[in-house]
Amino acid sequence: MEKKVLKRRKTFVIFLIGFVIGIIGFAISFVMYLKSDTKVFQKDDNKQNTHNNNDNNDKPKDVVLGDIVFSSIDSSLHLDKAIPTLDKFGVLSDPFNFAIKNTSREAKNYSLKLVDDNSTIPNKEIRYELIKNDKSLGIYTLSTDGVIDIAQIKSLEEIKYSIKIWLDYNSDIEVGTFNKKIAVAVETVGIDEEFVNKPVLLNNMIPVIYDNETNSWLKSDNKNTYSNEWYNYSKQKWANVVTVTQETRNNYINSPVGTKIELDDINAFFVWIPRFTYSSFGSDIKIEFVDSTKEAYSAFKFNDNNIDGFWISKFESGLKVDSKCIESSLTSECNNSNNELYFLPNYPFSNRITMANMFYAIRKMELKNNIYGFENGGNVLNNDGTIKKDNNNIDTHMIKNIEWQAVALLSSSKYGISNNKIVNNNGSYTGNSTINEETYDYNVLDNGVKASTTGNIYGVYDMSGGKREFVMLDNEEINLFNKKSNSGFKTKVKEYYYDNNFNESDTTKFYQDRISKDNLINSEPITRGGYKNSGNIFNVYCAQDYINKISLETNSRASLVIIKER
Repeated sequence: MEKKVLKRRKTFVIFLIGFVIGIIGFAISFVMYLKSDTKVFQKDDNKQNTHNNNDNNDKPKDVVLGDIVFSSIDSSLHLDKAIPTLDKFGVLSDPFNFAIKNTSREAKNYSLKLVDDNSTIPNKEIRYELIKNDKSLGIYTLSTDGVIDIAQIKSLEEIKYSIKIWLDYNSDIEVGTFNKKIAVAVETVGIDEEFVNKPVLLNNMIPVIYDNETNSWLKSDNKNTYSNEWYNYSKQKWANVVTVTQETRNNYINSPVGTKIELDDINAFFVWIPRFTYSSFGSDIKIEFVDSTKEAYSAFKFNDNNIDGFWISKFESGLKVDSKCIESSLTSECNNSNNELYFLPNYPFSNRITMANMFYAIRKMELKNNIYGFENGGNVLNNDGTIKKDNNNIDTHMIKNIEWQAVALLSSSKYGISNNKIVNNNGSYTGNSTINEETYDYNVLDNGVKASTTGNIYGVYDMSGGKREFVMLDNEEINLFNKKSNSGFKTKVKEYYYDNNFNESDTTKFYQDRISKDNLINSEPITRGGYKNSGNIFNVYCAQDYINKISLETNSRASLVIIKER
């Protein structure tokens, strides 16, 4: 019996020793893992603090700044004995919490800034996560001016913030302090998103911004914060999105903000035209952005729905160089509605296609299994432009005259290139410009970008020159759907796909070389923008009829409307 007890005790001791050794081994492995991912900042203490350790029962300290009340339990945030830290560990640090409240009856613009409080660590060495109303806006490097957000606060609204700060893992700082206070400035600010209806996105649309240093498009997000400004119409920065190939789509959708998006992976660019009303004073255009509850320019109504804005393809439609149409130059290969359209720079223009087939090709962009990633489309396109079993809330269609005009008006305002003339595309590819008989790509600073509606890379291209672009317009004196017309339509399409009248005062405004309504043949399709060989007559306001049914000179572009669920 004693032997059995001794044997059990011996077994237990061996098990206990093994268990202890296992725990020690795990602890050593964990420490080694931490050492592999963390640089040493100060040897005596690795503790990081992001705020003063006040009692949790302390009441928030309120600071009244006119109509804005700033409240926080802590008076300042700081890093104490910090170590360079990876972002994945930095976001686990304690937050500094604060809130602002607008006590007035009017919306206010404000900016938040971290101001110095005896710091020796430069801002560029600091990483931070900003959380607004419990939603993370992202992880950023602190800017030199310390600004962390610029936005608007509505009447009587309270906005809660949390900020987590840590020393950048790549920092070479060995000793120093970082102490900051939050400064709130109530003022008129640059970002005008408070006036612009926020772009409406589809699941597979990716917001992008352009990086001039690397000449590449980077993934953005739709939050439009100071640290990651997607759009700013006051600075002629219109919102851009891309759609990408099916093979790369999931990778880009799940990638972080700042990821480079290869041009070869993109199949279309779109630019947001926000809802507005306008007035004109001579050649000056005044634009006022409005929400969907207010009257607006007629381009912002689709199928009896008031829309917040619409997306327009950034470039005229193009085809791949190895497509049958481009390789063969045969009308039989080009004049159909089955060619896949690309809206990219430096692509051969679509051509040798009737107005009708271009219309149907653009409508087919939202059919099931399309290359752009538009979801829940039906399988069959009807002759009237509707799609059987269409279960989405989007509509791709050939641009209407009134939509073209909305882009032209926005371009003529302070939000676009204004009264400067858009440089002509006199080349054979999308997105080019011609200055003094030299051709420039769309992204060439000071030259190529002048061919856009903003004078920078964020505008819409090919609206002056390139190809004559069909617009859907059925004037009261014209019948697009008549067999005598060269449009190619054999039946009438739904009325919301075309305009019913030609508004001369809108269309031919501001240019001495305009074409008037009297010069238009009343039985033919209308084109906008002019042809590359049209001479001085082509510009964003140019309107011409076109008597040929199929030609090298004609093309068009897509408009995309998203009906929001209300």
